[in-house]
Amino acid sequence: MADHDAIVAIVPVHDHPHYYQDQLKHALAGGSAAFVTRVFVQPLDVLKIRFQLQVEPFSSSYYHRSKYTSLYQASVCIFREEGVRAFWKGHIPAQLLSVIYGMAQFWGYEILKDKSKEIHWHQGHKNWSNFVCGGLAGALGTFVTTPLDVIRTRLIAQDNRRGYTSMLHATKTILRADGVSGLYRGLLPGIMQVTPLTGINFMFYNWLGSTTVEVMKFNSKSDIPAAVAIMNGAMAGFLSKVMVYPMDLAKKRMQIQGFGEHRKSYGTHFSCNGMMDCFRNTVRQEGVLGLYKGMTPSIYKAALTSALNFGIYDQIRKYTSKSE
Repeated sequence: MADHDAIVAIVPVHDHPHYYQDQLKHALAGGSAAFVTRVFVQPLDVLKIRFQLQVEPFSSSYYHRSKYTSLYQASVCIFREEGVRAFWKGHIPAQLLSVIYGMAQFWGYEILKDKSKEIHWHQGHKNWSNFVCGGLAGALGTFVTTPLDVIRTRLIAQDNRRGYTSMLHATKTILRADGVSGLYRGLLPGIMQVTPLTGINFMFYNWLGSTTVEVMKFNSKSDIPAAVAIMNGAMAGFLSKVMVYPMDLAKKRMQIQGFGEHRKSYGTHFSCNGMMDCFRNTVRQEGVLGLYKGMTPSIYKAALTSALNFGIYDQIRKYTSKSE
């Protein structure tokens, strides 16, 4: 993240003459970083979601055959059956989701971080302050983008019989069948997952940045090279994703309820009534490890996403600061 710790909040930070201009730059930098990142991570997202929605155990035996058994086998299978474009299924709503979420997340974080400097508690608890600000920013981004998340999940989940022909068709169909609430399926586990995930992500990233400044003797975080910032982002993404992954799986499985007729070629359709029922059914049918299906591509995706998001965001903020 851009380093604003040098600003002393003697007066409210929004009285700073360039405050609103800076907030717009935070939002645009976050959206730009998210846009570039999404292009590269979409194939991993497709693989992750396919594994998350597979009820059958990972097995290649004839009598207990599951469609996807490993990352490599799944990649080959999707390519052979659906072509290379399948790795970018749902890319348009996913791209919109990423840009809007990135703008809301980084903009929300920077505003909350600036506001927190007016609170004395912030000065002695910067790591926890970063956690709270990051978590609230993540919750805001999740609420705003959940409809896009539902749509992209269903576009990725459907087989070649194509229940939805486009993002607009998916939106109209969901609204007609389930109303507005249909576009917010999985919101609760989504917020419960993203709030600590984003909070931990920002907390670790800022802690790693401060540690890097101390160890490598930089003057400030803005002096950290892009490669080091990307590595710090990857480490933060890895650690945060491992801690809250089951919530992500529950969110995806809740988002495909009522959508089973469009997934017949993928095996058994998972059914549940709410978040807790999702956890119970998953553990009963697939064991505790079932809560971590799709973990491997998810870890790769989380590390790559955090690395690119934080790295690109910091570089854009560094460039715009120099040009002022």
